[in-house]
Amino acid sequence: MTTIAHISDLHFGCEAPMVREGLLEALHQVNPDLVVISGDVTQQAKRREFQAAHAFLAALPYPHLIVPGNHDLAENNLPERLLFPWKKWRHYISRELEPVKQDEDYVAIGINTARRVSLHPDWSRGSISRLQVARIQRQLRTTPETSLRLLTAHHPFWLPPLFAHRELVKRSQPALQAFQSQVDIILSGHVHLAYAQVTQGVIVSHAGTTLSNRLLLHHTNSFNVIRGDRERLSLELMEWGNQRFRLSSQQVFRRRDDGWHQQH
Repeated sequence: MTTIAHISDLHFGCEAPMVREGLLEALHQVNPDLVVISGDVTQQAKRREFQAAHAFLAALPYPHLIVPGNHDLAENNLPERLLFPWKKWRHYISRELEPVKQDEDYVAIGINTARRVSLHPDWSRGSISRLQVARIQRQLRTTPETSLRLLTAHHPFWLPPLFAHRELVKRSQPALQAFQSQVDIILSGHVHLAYAQVTQGVIVSHAGTTLSNRLLLHHTNSFNVIRGDRERLSLELMEWGNQRFRLSSQQVFRRRDDGWHQQH
């Protein structure tokens, strides 16, 4: 059985130190095979924020896969954003923007959906390109049939109706159609809301903001734990309360011939 810890939207620069320490303690209890971090590592892409993120990653005693989010691009420094958008990321976080982690039980593929420029006036919104979809399909064609297949992006591929105004990643529907029967679960963040939903046979699972004080009303810091294989997956929501992370709820999914279904 594979165990994945999914954390997101750390927003170093407005993180809660006590929650940071609580997360490390909770991860010690979970003992994951892989920690997935789905973007927005920093708040304003400042050097000191990247340094804090670097120190956090160095304290993780587990393999990790990390992709950038829109906050990891400089918002107030246009020359930096346009000319060398990922210089700090590559220096402090990872040389890769779209990493791949693989062992005998799973393959985890990173997707960079953050864009330095956009025709849309809101540059925080994300996109997945046809070239990215093709790259993922090539990777999966060489993946053993029994290996759990996970994709990680920052921006959402599905949203609850109340959050539809946040908008999905651009080209999400063609991408989901291409991923049908090939991908088991997509992990992402961005909206600071934890939820999971099956769409087109694929599980879309979002993590809330794990460390930051940028919380939605009536929500707290959280992260997800995914356990299982290609036949059955459980998603555990771990929420912060009383100075520690505790199990808040669990969803169970099973895979059939037509894709994944939630078990009620």
